[in-house]
Amino acid sequence: ERLAKSKPDSPRAFYEIAVPRFTLLAAVLPFAVGSVLAAAKGSAFSWPIFLLGVGVVFLVNCATNAANTYFDYETDLQNTEFSAYSGGIRILVEGKITNRRHALYFAAALMLLAAPLGLAIYFVYRPDPWVLAMGFFGALAGWFYTSPPFKLCYRGLGELVIASCSGILTVVSGYYLQAGRFGWAMVPPALALAAGVLNVILINEFADRAPDARSGKMTWLVRLGPERAARTYQANQVVSLVALLAGPLFGVPWYASWGTAALAFPQAWRNRQAMRAGEWAGDGINQLTLNTFGVHLLLELGLLVGLLVAIGVRVWGN
Repeated sequence: ERLAKSKPDSPRAFYEIAVPRFTLLAAVLPFAVGSVLAAAKGSAFSWPIFLLGVGVVFLVNCATNAANTYFDYETDLQNTEFSAYSGGIRILVEGKITNRRHALYFAAALMLLAAPLGLAIYFVYRPDPWVLAMGFFGALAGWFYTSPPFKLCYRGLGELVIASCSGILTVVSGYYLQAGRFGWAMVPPALALAAGVLNVILINEFADRAPDARSGKMTWLVRLGPERAARTYQANQVVSLVALLAGPLFGVPWYASWGTAALAFPQAWRNRQAMRAGEWAGDGINQLTLNTFGVHLLLELGLLVGLLVAIGVRVWGN
């Protein structure tokens, strides 16, 4: 429906290829969780650093989406068996950007726009080599997710890249930019969100398994098969919830950590039952995909709200 509203080569077409709504879920909210966590642990919150960081994370993730769509064109062209939420970003396949190379130029432009924002953080606010290291890692991992010569997602590494970047790196960088140091409190939210976003990717791969296999894209669904992938999905849910339950041991306020686990558990349990019932094999995959997105969003929002409460408690106590 969104594609139907996009006229060829219109601003909306380029907006769609960047997928900002997924960027919010997979990058901006986890970055905010890490940033607010640092403040909850006593670090002074810097709005300039936060806004510049959000800009970098947003632009790099949007650039990654556009570049991946360009490099994945042949695979997407072969895919006629996708679900409502899978099958790639079909802007190029549907001819909404008539010159495919414009998608690549757009991706490169977004990545270049992110560079001065990241350098501003480094030179003005946080002159620390870790800042550059995290920025370069995120940009390169995103770009080479589908880009030659590495084509990480074709080698069975794509899921780990997304879990590392959209789960761990975003939380860790958000925390580090505010606190100027790493801390144990980062670990539970980073693990919980890494496992959560890994399930978001896994559930999207179920409907794409056959065309991915034909194109040589060795996703975990292709490598594991649906039954083992379904068990991996359930294990990831356990990792998310256990990480949250262990949160207070690492310094995460109990009401933020346990409250988020309690918030996400009912839908996570329903998703587990659906996976065990094999609903991934039929039309139930669409609802299961939506519910998986829902669990991940609950994890992010639960942590964010809980940590904001922790900041309020800390300020009130002072």
